[in-house]
Order: sequence, then C-alpha cells, then structure tokens
Amino acid sequence: MKTIFEQQTVEESVSNRVKLLVLLLVAVAAIGPAQNADEGIEIQKGLGEPDTSLLYPMREFLSGRAWLMTEGLDPGLRERPGTDTLTGLDWRSLGGSATTGLTPSTQAAGGFLVPFRSPAPAFSRNILISRDFSNSPLQTEPTIAANPNDPDHLIAGMIDYNFPSNSAYVSFDGGQSWEGPSHIGYLPDDRVSGGDPVVAFDREGNAYMTSISIGIEEFTIGPVNTATQVSSMAVSRSTDGGYSWPLITSADRSGVTISDQQVDPQGRLRGSVATGFLDKPWIAIGPHPDDPERDIIYVAYVNFIMYYDIVYTGELPVLVPREMESVIQVVSSEDQAQTWSDPVNVSPRVRRSYGDAGGGGIPGVVGTDRVVQGARPIVDGNGRLYVAWVDSTDDDSFEGLGEINLAYSDDGGNTFTDPSIASVFNEIPFSPRDANFRYWASSFPKVAVGDDGDIYIVYTGRPPERPRDDGDIYLVRSLDSGENWSQPVRVNQDEGDTLQFFPELERRNDGSLHIMWADMRDDPVQTRYHVYYTQSTDGGLTFGFDSDELGFRTPETRVSDFPSNPNRAFSFGLFIGDYFGMEVTDDEVYMVWPDARLAEFGGINQKIAFARQRAIRTPDIFVSPSAGPGGQNVTIQGFDFQPQLLVQIQLQDSIIATARTNMEGRFSASIYVPVTGEGPQTINVFDESGNFASSSYFTEFGFGNIEQTFRDLLDEIRRLSDRLDAQGDDSE
Repeated sequence: MKTIFEQQTVEESVSNRVKLLVLLLVAVAAIGPAQNADEGIEIQKGLGEPDTSLLYPMREFLSGRAWLMTEGLDPGLRERPGTDTLTGLDWRSLGGSATTGLTPSTQAAGGFLVPFRSPAPAFSRNILISRDFSNSPLQTEPTIAANPNDPDHLIAGMIDYNFPSNSAYVSFDGGQSWEGPSHIGYLPDDRVSGGDPVVAFDREGNAYMTSISIGIEEFTIGPVNTATQVSSMAVSRSTDGGYSWPLITSADRSGVTISDQQVDPQGRLRGSVATGFLDKPWIAIGPHPDDPERDIIYVAYVNFIMYYDIVYTGELPVLVPREMESVIQVVSSEDQAQTWSDPVNVSPRVRRSYGDAGGGGIPGVVGTDRVVQGARPIVDGNGRLYVAWVDSTDDDSFEGLGEINLAYSDDGGNTFTDPSIASVFNEIPFSPRDANFRYWASSFPKVAVGDDGDIYIVYTGRPPERPRDDGDIYLVRSLDSGENWSQPVRVNQDEGDTLQFFPELERRNDGSLHIMWADMRDDPVQTRYHVYYTQSTDGGLTFGFDSDELGFRTPETRVSDFPSNPNRAFSFGLFIGDYFGMEVTDDEVYMVWPDARLAEFGGINQKIAFARQRAIRTPDIFVSPSAGPGGQNVTIQGFDFQPQLLVQIQLQDSIIATARTNMEGRFSASIYVPVTGEGPQTINVFDESGNFASSSYFTEFGFGNIEQTFRDLLDEIRRLSDRLDAQGDDSE
C-alpha cells in the first residue's frame, strides 16, 4: 500500500512523462510526412525548440546561461532575425519586456543615474569594469584572478551579452583602471558560448579561462533527421597577460549515442538514445604531485546524460524520457592546456527517473531522484587535488536535505577517494521567495585548503531555526583531509530573516580565511542586495573584521557603495548569475560582482563591479584658467571617472554642459562662465554611476565689480566737477 505522498509522487511523475510525450509528439508531427533519408531530402529539425529540446527535462539543473537558452530566454540571442538557431524562439513574436527596455543607460535616462553613493568603511569606492557595445548592456558571472608573479596584474572574466562569447578585462594597477574587453572565443565549429567563465594563472604567469562552448549535433532515428545541443568544456590560454586568447581546446565534449538498436517486425528501429551535456566547469591549477616543479591543470564539471526510449506514433519515431544521469568528472592537462586526459568519475553516478523507468539497467548508477552539481576543484601546495560538490539526495532537488561531498586525489586526478559528507543541510529552492532570480547555485560549495589536510567549505543553506529565511552562509571545516567534519557555523551575523547568497571563499598564505557574499539585510522590502565581507584568523571558529588604521572592529563589513536590484538589472529579473568572484593576495582582497546601479534610474542594465581594500583614486577635475573675469569660456578636464559614461557639468545650481569620458575615464569640455558677482563659482561634475568631483572658478570681475566701477566713476566725475567749480570761483 502506497502512502498518499508516494501515490502523488508517482502520479506527478507519470503526468510529467505524459506531458513530455505530448510535447515530443507535437514536435514530430510538425515535421510532416517522413521522407526516406536515401532520397537525399533532409527532414526539418523538429526537436530543437525550447519546449521540446532534448535538454528540456534537465533544464533547471543546468548552468545559468544554458538554462536560459533551454528555456528560450537568453537575451544575448534575442536580436537574431526570426527563429533563433539555438533556442528556436521567435523573439519578434513576444513583444513586451522581453524585447524592450534593453537599451544603454544613457539612452534610457539621459543624465546621471546614481545621485548618491555611500562608501564602505574599509573598502575602496566601486569601479564598474565592464562596458557596453550593443543594446544588450548585460554582464554576469564574474571571475577574477591575480598573477602570482605580479599581484597587481588582474584578469576579470564574465558572461557578456554584448557578444556571443565571454569577455575578459585586464588591469596592471591592482584594479585602479581596466583595459578591454578581449573576447574568449568558443570552439570554431560551435555556435555560442554557454557561459561559466572561470580564470586562473599558472606559476609562469600564463592565464587560462574555462567556459562552456555550445554546438549542435545531428543524428538520425530511422527516417527522421534531428539534432540537439551538445557542449564542450572549452579552455582558452593567454600568454600576453589576458589581451588575447589564441589557443582554445576542448577538454571534454558531450554527444549523442543510440544503443540497443533492433528492428521490430514492422521494420522500425527500436532502442534508446542518450544525449549528453557537460556543465558548470571550474578550473584549478597547482603543482604536479610527482613533480612539484611543474603545474597541472584540472577542470571539474558535471556530466548530464538524458536517456530516451524510441517509440512510435504511426510511422514517426518519438523520444520518451526515461531517466537523467549526472556524475562529477575531472580532466587534466600537463602541457598547458594543449591536450587533455580522459574524464575520470569523482562522484557516484546518480539519476532521476521518469515514470516507471525503474532501475534502468545502468550499472553503477544509484538513487532514483538525485542530482549532483557544482563541482569545485582546488589544489594544495603538495599537489593534492580536492573536489567538492552538492548532492541533492533522493528527496528531489530544491527541497528537503542536500549534502556537500568531497573527494581527493593524490595521483594527478587519475583516481579519487570515496567521497566524505562534509555537511548535510536544508537545501535552498530554485529561486528565493521574495525574488525571481535563480539562486540554487548558492548551495554549490566554495573550497579553500591548507597544506596540512585542513579544508574549509562555505555554502548557502536554509536555517532550520528560521523557516522564513531563504538562505544563510555556513562554513564547515576538516583538519584531517575530510575524515571528520565540524558542525556548520553561520558566517553572517545578522539575526533577522534576510537573505544571504552567492558566497565566495579564499585562504591567504597566513592561514586567514576571507569570505564575501550578497546580502539583503539593508533593504526593508528584501529586493536590493549589497556585497558583504568578513574574515577569520582562527580557522573559521570566529569571524570579524579588524581595521587598526580606521580604529574599529566589526563582525562583517559592507563592500558595495550602492545597492543592486535584480528586478531592474536583467530581463524579467531572472538571472544575476551563478557566482561572484574573489581573489586574495598577501596584501589585498579583490572582489567582483554583478551590479545594477545603472539600472536603478534607467533601462535594464547589469555591470560587473570591482572593489579592493586599498583606496582607489577619487575623481578630480581641473579648471583652466581657474580665475578671471566672467563672460568667458573655461576648460574643464576630468580624471578617474567611470570610463565611457556620460558626465554632467554643473555650475552653481544649473547643469550647463555634458561630456563623455574616454577609455581612461577622462574628459575635456569647454564651458561658458557667465558674468556673475565677484567670488568663487562652484563647479560640480557627476558621471552616470555616481562618481563626483568638485572645483571652482574665481570670478575676478563680475556684476559687483561693474557696479562698483560705475560708482567709483561717478565719484570721480563729482570730484572733477567740484575741482572745476572751485577753480572757477578762484578765477573770479
């Protein structure tokens, strides 16, 4: 006897299977009468639309941009004419907010957008790294790395919807200024980048960036030709500091396999189709375990495989989903990303079944409703490779309990230990209850390690004691290479039900831990987030931020100087990204995150913001000449403003001119100073992001001077007249 819950689960599963079957039937029916492949007529690809894609059943578990593509909501593809070649979505037919509002902020607002920025007490003012080159002013999923040979040499990577590929920006002054973008191409025969850029340096100063490269693989089922999206774990290399990325290789690639093929008595092909998609790559570089003088590059990711049964409706084949398999895998390269090893399984193969698929007959596959995702590799100083990931457990994803698992390899990623359970936690849903953006990836583990078997992991979980809270940041640690783990410790110190999400973790060489995250505690309506930061100097037992220079101690400190509203930043408020970025050197903490300040008073806009602990030069203006009479032109030169943004020049209380900054954040403009009273005239300059500078022009000769000169002249005339009258009297 099944319980009511079990019966509902079975009915829901069968219902979902029937829905997918109907969708696939509709798709195949749209193809029309089947043609014999021998006749040389290619059948229209009917299975590539978003509702019927062979990736559709796994869509919620894919990385952010791959998920958007599968749902047909990727804004970077919206302007291709007609039906998009990847998503099958006709953007012209949608109308509304999906195709409007994506305009540069300067067009949307026509003036400065951010009237006030509140500097953080212990971090620099924020700089917006990314720039716009189209009507899709959106960037997300930032990553940052520092050159080990020059800690002021930084590379920031990101998904960039201005282009079909990801972008990189370079700084050689610790983030004070940035050059870019340079493009991180996808593989030559593919169609678009699927995002998930992650950047890392080797010990020689070469830079590497991994990402998803998405292509199309065609295949034939009996008389029908069709296609599906496939992916590669692409790795690009730069040897010139991040300015160009000429080398790109595929570390691993998914594909399509037709198995158990047989012909039934009616002459129709039977069997199953397996379609794969590799997702969520993360790169780690460290010493080779057998040769510490050499580096080895690792890429960890999840391999999703959908299994379909081939059934027929009439003479047309239909693919019916049976189950989805997922497994964490690792590949490695010992020749600077030119060639790659075969993939090695790190996690168990787990599965989600559809309908009455039962065991499925797949060896080594465990679980019936599980998913693994979010692999995070890291290498310690001895060459040991650790990989952590999240396991949804068998109570379904986005609900119930989840696990953080970890395994390690001492032989360069060839074999791994059995995984240990680092933490069991209340899993977070797909999106928070007060917002629309995907945040499930907040539960993916972020890892830091020492060289003595000490491991630290942070993640987002739902606090069991506060059911209305959709996420707090937790830390667990092991001091014996994962044999034993501590109880979770809450990192954020607020006591309310406000949401914290997207943590990042780094460990400095002195053993201190550094953590950043997004935090909604400062917004009473729980919509806007700030970036927060804390550190621990006792291995994660306590958290707090000391500043001897500023003379204060606090459990955590705000980093961002303006809040971000995801609902204004991205179409439908759907996507912040799946992660933020942080890099820690011996003397500095660098952070990058998606920032929505330009969208607050304008159109949809999402930039990548940057901050560091050292102060960044404040904007300044130079007035030439600085003094003189009213009624003449003077030149205003600006420095260290936000690059390529509109600035407005204000004289006293009136906006009298506009200009646009160049790539270095400079501008020059000529303004007319009208005739006014003698004295200083205040000149203020604002850029759209809220940067501000002030100076003055001293009017040496104005209205008051004219009046006084006139009075002096009258007095002189009177004196002359009096003298003439006196001389006349004397002559008489």
